[in-house]
Amino acid sequence: MGKAKCGHCHFAGLFNGTTPPQYRESEFDIIGVPSTNKRPYKLDGDLGRYNVFKNDELKYAFKTTTVRNIAVTAPYMHNGVYKTLQEVVDFYDKGGGAGLGIHLPDQTLPDDKLKLTKDEKKKLILFLQSLTDTSAVVHFSGQLPAIDNSASPLNKRIAGGTD
Repeated sequence: MGKAKCGHCHFAGLFNGTTPPQYRESEFDIIGVPSTNKRPYKLDGDLGRYNVFKNDELKYAFKTTTVRNIAVTAPYMHNGVYKTLQEVVDFYDKGGGAGLGIHLPDQTLPDDKLKLTKDEKKKLILFLQSLTDTSAVVHFSGQLPAIDNSASPLNKRIAGGTD
């Protein structure tokens, strides 16, 4: 709704891709997510909603997810290519895949550079972090549930630990 154009895909109210006013239908957007976060950038090979509907207009289209609780849902994008909100904001600031040099004629995300300042990016990330609601998070300590394979190193993890 402002300079960052987040409201182009993440509609106000619910901050997701369900369309107002009834918020019943989901949007699917083509933003040009790369396969890696390293140059040279290449479009991720997942065809997205095309795999479901076999409609060429939906190649590389993915459901626009909510940005609510985004600060606690890394990694980001359908393939987990971005590990931080800073990387996500930088991706959009550059104009999505097209801004990275990925040829994607049907990109629904505006491909012009946003030209956000360092301070604007910082404030945008702080806003996104403010959309976090941990009121329903259950905190516990101790051993996490075991996996069937008793030799698995995952069985040695402790809740809230670093292992």
